[in-house]
Amino acid sequence: MTTRSVLDLIKAGEQPVTRIRVLIGESDDPERRGDKKVVAFSDCRYYCPDWATLEKCVAAIKDSDDRLRARPEELMLWDWDSTWLQLDNPTNPTEGGGTIFLGVAWYSQEFFDDRAGAWFGYMHQRIYKQIGVPLEEISVQHFLTAEKAAWKPELETATAQ
Repeated sequence: MTTRSVLDLIKAGEQPVTRIRVLIGESDDPERRGDKKVVAFSDCRYYCPDWATLEKCVAAIKDSDDRLRARPEELMLWDWDSTWLQLDNPTNPTEGGGTIFLGVAWYSQEFFDDRAGAWFGYMHQRIYKQIGVPLEEISVQHFLTAEKAAWKPELETATAQ
């Protein structure tokens, strides 16, 4: 298998994918995380079919972040990661939609276990409908950190022969 660089792709006429950071989250702002340890991470992707839906989605995430930031520190059991936007039509952004990439950092295993499925609960489904994001255009994947994962690789030691 041959690996091609971004420069090889551009030279071949392929357009690189550009993602624009639209909101700063905990991974790009060390003060937000402080000394909390991430135990899990959620990768959330929302396809917005048009510019108006993109605007509403980003505004809803910002509003949610503002409410989250207003909580006392002891209730900060999770936080948003930075939010990114990938446009369908970068040369004319208002003509078309795009994908919002959002992460969630979880600081409590118990809270993650209890709330990881909230993204598809009744309240969130209502929000998606108000924004205009079709349910079939939402994907969420959860990942445990290496320290919390049940499976741990066996470390092989080199033996002198």
